[in-house]
Amino acid sequence: MSTILLIDCSPKMTQAVTELLGDNVEIKSTVFEEKMNLSSYSMAILESSDDQKYALQQIRNLRYACNFRDIPIIMVGESFNNAQIQPYIMAGATEALPLDAPPVACRQILQGYMIPGRQPMEEEMKYLNHFIKNTHTVLKKMAKMEVIFKEVYFSNDFRIFGDISGIIGLSGESEGTVVATFYWTLAREIIARMMNVQKDQVNSELIHDGVGEIINMIAGSTKKNLVGTPYHFELSLPSVVVGYGHQIGHPESVSIAVILFEVGHSAFAIQVGIKPD
Repeated sequence: MSTILLIDCSPKMTQAVTELLGDNVEIKSTVFEEKMNLSSYSMAILESSDDQKYALQQIRNLRYACNFRDIPIIMVGESFNNAQIQPYIMAGATEALPLDAPPVACRQILQGYMIPGRQPMEEEMKYLNHFIKNTHTVLKKMAKMEVIFKEVYFSNDFRIFGDISGIIGLSGESEGTVVATFYWTLAREIIARMMNVQKDQVNSELIHDGVGEIINMIAGSTKKNLVGTPYHFELSLPSVVVGYGHQIGHPESVSIAVILFEVGHSAFAIQVGIKPD
């Protein structure tokens, strides 16, 4: 049974959501906290308030709490106008749902977001396993860090709610992109370990260059593993994008696998999109 977490929802809103979702889910209610753990929930629902600035910060905190997992965050309210909806989406909400819409439509929207993402097929794991293995190897060798592989899912949402991403374009026998996305604090720690210095000695320029080098090493090692397969590729030079909620461009018709890793209490994601010729 799916578990839905209601955050700062009034009794009236809780009743409305409960009636929409029915008896097929477990609903829990809590108050918002700056640091929350959403790992055991299928969806988080937050009630809108008159203080939109605070609501946007709540959404950003909740999106970080997802640790790159594909957990829908739904902002619900009596009604929304177009000017209100866009800031919620840009902050990390999956949907801003006005409950003055027809109940059937609201129910379909909520139930649609509860459908799990597609899992990788056996053929796809033939190349994804190499990215998983090489991510382990690069972080252990270069930063003396043990990373834990958690899961793979496929996503059509190109927004990445981390802080910094290293990107490599793929071409040749197959084309696509590989992206490593980190939260800023973890990126700083990794680069400090790679350089064997204290974290306060690592500035933004070093983090920028280090993340580019990490994705270059992961993709380069995997390129060697895939020689002679339909997934072999050539590499572009790495590029780096910084900023919360940035979007990554991928070739059309390419399925994007999101590989999740944990390091201590933090996480990072590797996106892999490969299309064989």
